[in-house]
Amino acid sequence: MTKDDLYFLIQTKTTKEFEYKGKTYSLLYDKDSDGEYIRFGLLYEEKKYKSFGELWNDAKIENHFFREMIDIF
Repeated sequence: MTKDDLYFLIQTKTTKEFEYKGKTYSLLYDKDSDGEYIRFGLLYEEKKYKSFGELWNDAKIENHFFREMIDIF
């Protein structure tokens, strides 16, 4: 997957699951009183991200930034 592929998934609000070292990570979307947001992280333990940029800069898988590992998915 490339950065553009991930951006397209987020823009189209496509739910996606990723496997890494036997653990499942999910990319989901939700809404609360503050508006819509992206959820990413271990399945059922996702963290909130307000934008693609925030996800791209802050999301981690174990001790690695997701953006540095995106090409393995």
